[in-house]
Amino acid sequence: MINKIDLIHKKFFISLSTVCILFSYFFSGSISINGIQTYILFFFVSIIGIPHGFFDFSIGRKIFKKFTTKWFIYFSLSYILILLIYLVAWVYAPGISLLFFLLLAAYHFGYEDNNYLFEKKHIYINLNIFIKGIIIVFTPIIFHFEQVSELFSLLINSPVKNIEFTMTQKMLFITLSVFHILLERNRNYLFKIEALICFCNFIILPPLISFTIYFCFLHSIRHFIESIYISNLVPNNFTIKKFLVTIILFSLVISFLLTILLSNYLKITVYDAIIKYVFISLACLTLPHMIFNMIPYKK
Repeated sequence: MINKIDLIHKKFFISLSTVCILFSYFFSGSISINGIQTYILFFFVSIIGIPHGFFDFSIGRKIFKKFTTKWFIYFSLSYILILLIYLVAWVYAPGISLLFFLLLAAYHFGYEDNNYLFEKKHIYINLNIFIKGIIIVFTPIIFHFEQVSELFSLLINSPVKNIEFTMTQKMLFITLSVFHILLERNRNYLFKIEALICFCNFIILPPLISFTIYFCFLHSIRHFIESIYISNLVPNNFTIKKFLVTIILFSLVISFLLTILLSNYLKITVYDAIIKYVFISLACLTLPHMIFNMIPYKK
């Protein structure tokens, strides 16, 4: 069953990406970075991206319940403490925190992609992990640095120096990335097509759109599939449908309220508040999320 679901997901992702690339080609420049892109990012991160982390609750239960009946307290305190430490670091050292987030995201995405649907889930150090992560995180930076630098400047409240990547450097990056995808072992042709079109998304599409497609419709949905059908992380007192509806509605409401509060508190536009909320919250959540998902536990 899991293979059938994964096949459907791959075909959906490839179809969605193809449609977005064609739309971008025929309507290039019609979607501004401060317009509909921002709302698309906010909506899908709120209903798909952030909710995929709610399965950490069940992972925490499986980890801490072996040691204490008060597992919820220990899990909540440890999760929130890690989150708050990173949030404080972002407030006082935003530049360093942003760089750390990029490296953290590269490792996390590479790790999850490398271990997806493999029985041996805990391969922590692997050259393939780092190459995958570099392709995912740094392709938009290399090919859309002007737009990405605007986002970085907004996130750290400081101008980011412009970097020019030559055509030779870009072509070399494309060649090495494509060779890595095509020559990767233990992956079927459909997986490689999925990886290639994902790579094309990062090159062709605006960075907010390509990030939304990757993070929400590939990375997060993969996590949903593994959490539900392999790790059995849906709480026993919930059906799958009820649990998904609950976490999606909760995430959407919290995201909306926090964005409005952030906009009013900092006296910034809703567009700026969305960018800050989405990426800073994801940065703070990624660290505890990654840690708990890498701890071995009995499924």
